[in-house]
Amino acid sequence: MDDRIWRNLSIGLGVVCALLIGVAGALMIVGHRGSPEASTGPDSSAITAASATPAIKTAGPSSSGSLTVSPSTPPSPSTNPAQNVKPATVVFNGLTLDSEKDKTGTARTFTFTSFGSDPISFAVTKTSPSASTRMCISVDAGAAKCTVGNLPSNTKARGDAGAQNNWKVTLVGYGTSKPTVDFTLTWPTSAVKVTMSHGRLLGTSSADGLNGFTATFKPRGEGSLNVQSSWSDGAADVDMTLADVTTAPSVKVDDRQYQAVAFVNPPYAYNVDSTKTYQLKLRNLAATKHLDLTVQISFP
Repeated sequence: MDDRIWRNLSIGLGVVCALLIGVAGALMIVGHRGSPEASTGPDSSAITAASATPAIKTAGPSSSGSLTVSPSTPPSPSTNPAQNVKPATVVFNGLTLDSEKDKTGTARTFTFTSFGSDPISFAVTKTSPSASTRMCISVDAGAAKCTVGNLPSNTKARGDAGAQNNWKVTLVGYGTSKPTVDFTLTWPTSAVKVTMSHGRLLGTSSADGLNGFTATFKPRGEGSLNVQSSWSDGAADVDMTLADVTTAPSVKVDDRQYQAVAFVNPPYAYNVDSTKTYQLKLRNLAATKHLDLTVQISFP
């Protein structure tokens, strides 16, 4: 071949190589721009964060691919009034009952709340000679169960475990009896509150057991005794006293009078000592008749 032929072949091969190099470069650019960004791998910081904080489910069944664990800090237990409660005792002393045959009479009614299944004791612990009392007990919406006797009692009653139970007790003289009784209640509770309704506040012209109430109790801790009381048929002059009866003779520690009132206003309050036993009394200072006395007593 002469020099012109070699020169023409070299020029042709150069053109082909240039075309091939240009096509290859174009394909690389198109391929790079068409790739999705997600195809690029995470950086090292993203890997560290992902491995340190796995998905956690604190409730419900575990599912595929997720991690179910208990919370690192368990929740505080809810306050349960049925746990670690102490029994409270209160005695209503010298309470004269109406006869169940008396058409104008009413049963003395006591209501309170217990917590848990510890035993509860209801008992007439003192009574008039040759007298009988009908005592009926019900809890929540249950039917009442009654006992008749000189000193009726029930020391085997229990509430539901882990629950609050509302009790109602009625006392009335059996047949034509009108006994004067001491009635003792002992029950487990975290907050002592007992209400007596359908009592009597008949004044100085009546027997003491029909004029207000007397209640004896021993606080389980330091705190305030609180008393609310009201009555029907108008205003009266009343006297509220509190005595320390831990040892004989008793010592009056407080005496308050309320004049021309239909209820104790303001409610009675007095700080009590857990080492002492107290006796609380409410009396009508006049002879005027006042029926349907209601009193609510709370103490530590």
